[in-house]
Amino acid sequence: MADPRTIDAHTHIISPDRARYPLQSVGLEQGTGKDRRPADWFEAHAVSVDRLMEGLPAAGVDGVILVQAMGAYGYDNSYCADAAVAHPARTTSVCIVDPLSEDAVSRLRYWVRDRGMCGVRLFAIGSGGSWLDGASGVALFRAAGSLGVPVVVTILSNEVPRLDRVLREFPDVPVALDHCGFPNLAAGPPYVAARSLFELASHRNLRLKVSGLLLAQIESAGGRPADFVTQLASTFGARRLLWGSDYPQTHDRSYAELVALCRGAAADLSEDDRRWYLGGTAMELWPELASGR
Repeated sequence: MADPRTIDAHTHIISPDRARYPLQSVGLEQGTGKDRRPADWFEAHAVSVDRLMEGLPAAGVDGVILVQAMGAYGYDNSYCADAAVAHPARTTSVCIVDPLSEDAVSRLRYWVRDRGMCGVRLFAIGSGGSWLDGASGVALFRAAGSLGVPVVVTILSNEVPRLDRVLREFPDVPVALDHCGFPNLAAGPPYVAARSLFELASHRNLRLKVSGLLLAQIESAGGRPADFVTQLASTFGARRLLWGSDYPQTHDRSYAELVALCRGAAADLSEDDRRWYLGGTAMELWPELASGR
């Protein structure tokens, strides 16, 4: 394939304007007064869309997917939607809707049709994930298919069997799995503990999002990120892989260094396979980024 643009498929943004875009109410654990929020990266390491755009040239990145930050804004996708409209040549955006709400499908239609968002993130961490292959998840998969937008699934590895079932039901809906489903990679190649992930290879509509978070974990455990990416490419094909920095939720290094980690993980791939991983696959899912509109 011809050289594509380099696309970061997983970034988060936080607005400095807390009046216009308030952070979601954290809530307190009943009876204790303790903060239930799992992390405060979106306060201590907040990066606005303008600041993110400023860092793209130095990192060699042409475009990004703005993924709604669940921890920061919950189901209010306003900043993500507005940021993509403000930077149409280099961004597109993915919303989150509450899968258990009665108006989940109508909310998805609103964010896509009225606000121009180009995907839905089904965030099943913290909610048990039992809805993913149930009526709620099925309704959202069906709606995404009718709207012509990809589904981004965020689950832990124990929910992979549920993803397998819904992929079988909707083979024509393109799906990207965030962080590769957080597989257990501690033992290193051949990643036997991640067998359930590799068993998803038969689903041709599934793409895997290789995140900076995963690669940093492999690196810090003494492993070689390129070994994981090479095995993914061998099993799924590089045309089904895309990378995402997870910046600034992953913030142990600068954006340029995080991009370098993700890029370096493709070192053992062929030149053509690297092109798919670095941008080609992302542009198949989000073709509006192919030409910078």
